[in-house]
Amino acid sequence: MNNPAKPDFDYLIAGGGCAGLSLLYALLQSPLSGRKILVADREQKTKNDRTWSFWADSPTPFDHLAVKSWRQIEFLSDNFQQTSVLEKFTYRTIRGADFYQAVYQLAADRANVCFVQGEITELRNTDDHVEITVGGQRYTAAWAFDSLYDPTRFHAAQPGYHFILQHFKGYVIRTEASRFDPEKITLHDFRTEQKDGAFFFYVLPFAPNRALVEYTGFSKQLLPRPEYEAELRDYIHNTLKISDYEIEEEEFGAIPMTDFPFARQTGRIVKIGVQGGQAKPSTGYAFYRIQQQTAQLVRALVTTGRPPASKPSRQFIAFDSLLLNILHRNGPSIKAIFTQLFAKNPIERVLRFLNETTTPFENLLIMASVPAKPFLISIKNVFLSGRLVK
Repeated sequence: MNNPAKPDFDYLIAGGGCAGLSLLYALLQSPLSGRKILVADREQKTKNDRTWSFWADSPTPFDHLAVKSWRQIEFLSDNFQQTSVLEKFTYRTIRGADFYQAVYQLAADRANVCFVQGEITELRNTDDHVEITVGGQRYTAAWAFDSLYDPTRFHAAQPGYHFILQHFKGYVIRTEASRFDPEKITLHDFRTEQKDGAFFFYVLPFAPNRALVEYTGFSKQLLPRPEYEAELRDYIHNTLKISDYEIEEEEFGAIPMTDFPFARQTGRIVKIGVQGGQAKPSTGYAFYRIQQQTAQLVRALVTTGRPPASKPSRQFIAFDSLLLNILHRNGPSIKAIFTQLFAKNPIERVLRFLNETTTPFENLLIMASVPAKPFLISIKNVFLSGRLVK
């Protein structure tokens, strides 16, 4: 009887973005650093195609890459304004180009790591391994970690579940004079028309004369492109009172926010990143969650040789579903909910809640602090309608 052929690689990483390269970085600094690893993507990333921001109360693997960190957070609404000083948390921003370079540098000259570029036309399970076809070439591996973003899996036609887009347009602007406080970010400025959803501005100052100014919406549909531009220019000119500035960089993106429970593992293919549920459904933040998933994966691979069989918290899935239901029904009401959330809770309780690390008692305090009516309607819609979160 013939023994089955040994796979070409121990680990296959499909997709060389945030989740895929975070996993590679962690593997190369673990006891598994000598395993054979294949990273497959359409092209190798070198440009600063995105930035990631996150808050954390403990070190993360990429803190040293942060272009800036902050310990003050500002929240603004029509009748409420607050600047909070963080004690345990730090808010950080990382440029995509710096992240990619750091991972490629660590992987350089590692004979056990192979990067291949080309169109990925197939990724499938076999009886005892996985196969991928890249640019017409077939490779095999014992395990695959799939971070390839497939927008067809994220759409509104999922019966009984919610689908909202977080979409944003941002300018990195430079001014002649000092116009920003570089120690304070504006996390939400809701002093803008809410339209058919929840809309706010976000300001990250990198220096007294340089900042990212972003217009963000949570809604079912994207806006026409010129509308983002018009809102940004109006905010910079009329709210920030800046008339003389240079646009150094621009960014645009759309992140799916859904409570649909995508399968996180099929056979020997493990979904990671957005595909693996790491974009929080009610906020769209993903970077910190990806680092948590990566650490959990590598720990399990080191100790058991297999990915972990983990399930997300049902309680926080329920909270996400309720908020998505409110966004789906009455997006503009989010402004009042967030205003009360920040007005009636310490900032670090809010950040822990959004990171899903609050205690059950703290969760009760959070829910008691926000307007009750929208959530009571959503409880009826989400739970009493017969669709319990599983």
